Amino acid sequence: MSHLEITQESTATGEIAEVFDNIKRTMEIPFVPNILKSQGMSESALKGLWGVFKNVFLSTQLPMSLAAMILYRVASQHECEYCSAVHKMTCKTVGIDEETLAALENDLENLTPMRIQKIVAFAEQCAIRPKTITAQDHDQLRAEGISDEEITEIVALAGLANYLDTLADSLQIDIDDVFL
Repeated sequence: MSHLEITQESTATGEIAEVFDNIKRTMEIPFVPNILKSQGMSESALKGLWGVFKNVFLSTQLPMSLAAMILYRVASQHECEYCSAVHKMTCKTVGIDEETLAALENDLENLTPMRIQKIVAFAEQCAIRPKTITAQDHDQLRAEGISDEEITEIVALAGLANYLDTLADSLQIDIDDVFL
């Protein structure tokens, strides 16, 4: 159970209600996910989270399936129950099969194709062991045809994954029923 009261859509007013409406409209979903509602006590925190999520995840130039796989891998490695459930559902929604989900969660070395495996492994390294990143790591991605813009977005997605995991775990956010 969440450590803080979350702002319900029915009680949200003013700027918070406007952001909630924007979330539903932009994501084309009929509800505001609990992780976003958890920030409703602070207008700046809610706007900050929504802005980062919207600009880093929803507006990425990377394929949405790849972005979802990155978030799922990081959440599963952090053992974040909330984010793992949400990102797993997102992966399924964008067409990721069960075999790929299993590889993302437990056996990255079996993730195919190799290019995707290298990208996801790099994102995990960014999220979990960022000080180990070297110029060679960047060069290996470039050798796979990954541009510097894409590398920047991969790093941003790794950071977003950490941000979401930190919020969900620190606040003990309940998993939305739709993601169970």
